[in-house]
Amino acid sequence: MIRAYLPTWLFYGIAVLGELGILRFLGHIHYKAMQKTEEAEQWRWSSEDSRNTWIDVAKTMITSAGIAAALLATLAARQINVLSDFTASNVRTATVSLVVCVCVSMFLILALARGHEAAKSHYIQNKRREGCETTQIKEGPLSNLALRITLTAAFIALSTFFIGFLYLARIVWHI
Repeated sequence: MIRAYLPTWLFYGIAVLGELGILRFLGHIHYKAMQKTEEAEQWRWSSEDSRNTWIDVAKTMITSAGIAAALLATLAARQINVLSDFTASNVRTATVSLVVCVCVSMFLILALARGHEAAKSHYIQNKRREGCETTQIKEGPLSNLALRITLTAAFIALSTFFIGFLYLARIVWHI
């Protein structure tokens, strides 16, 4: 049997529940968007408002994770000899996780912007074939690939954001 303190079990339990919540949320979007129904297109629809909302979320993660990672890196650089091995390990894990969040969030912004433009362009092209006016179209459905790339990047960014701040809380709890 694995022996660990109750706070350790609670920490990892919260981490697993958080990751499962993120997976459930994004998995639900993926599941609904991949159905072979008319409703599925609504789940993959990309408008300028939805794109901007998701990009704002990614920018917020970049800002907060970047600030936290910089503070942790500064703490580690100045006091690595004073910190216990446990705390130093948590500082490293939190910092790496938050840096990964920043990098993947940058990719997510590019994927959202490019995916929206491709969806809009594809939708305009289809409407032109049907003989419709296309000057007012500013939205369209994401392709399967664009949706999967976006949801995968969102999962990684949200997961590393959550884990980074969870480890940050663990550091403060043990100091």
